[in-house]
Amino acid sequence: MKRLFTYVALIAAMLSIGGARAYFTARTEVKDNMITAGTVLVSVEPTSAALTVEGLAPGETISRTLEVRNTGSIACDAVTSAAKKAGITDFWNALQCRATCNGVELYAGPLSTLRTAPIRLGAGQAADLDLAVSLPSEAGNDLQGDYVRASVYVDAEQVR
Repeated sequence: MKRLFTYVALIAAMLSIGGARAYFTARTEVKDNMITAGTVLVSVEPTSAALTVEGLAPGETISRTLEVRNTGSIACDAVTSAAKKAGITDFWNALQCRATCNGVELYAGPLSTLRTAPIRLGAGQAADLDLAVSLPSEAGNDLQGDYVRASVYVDAEQVR
């Protein structure tokens, strides 16, 4: 019996030596990581009265350029629209608009429904949006002296 205990003790000792292994490990730290959300921001030049015209006659077209700049940190698509703020609705509905960028037509139709195709701008990029506003040659005498006050909007959305 004494021998049996000795053998059991020896086997237990041998198994415990094999099971108590150690492995080398290492660890390092990468410090000061910061993650910031990007921004979608646009600016325009001029900032006011971009389409101001006095004495627009039937059949006449005036062109104005609006610089659209992506001042944000990620690429965006910029779409331009307009809204009547005051004035004569019949005159507003009669005005026509053609919008182009680098010779590419983005919109052609009534100024009252202006909504251009998007202009893609990378961070820090700018594009010239040319707006040509006209009064059709068939405009009647009833529009003489009419006016409209409108705002032009540039809406930007991140590129997906």
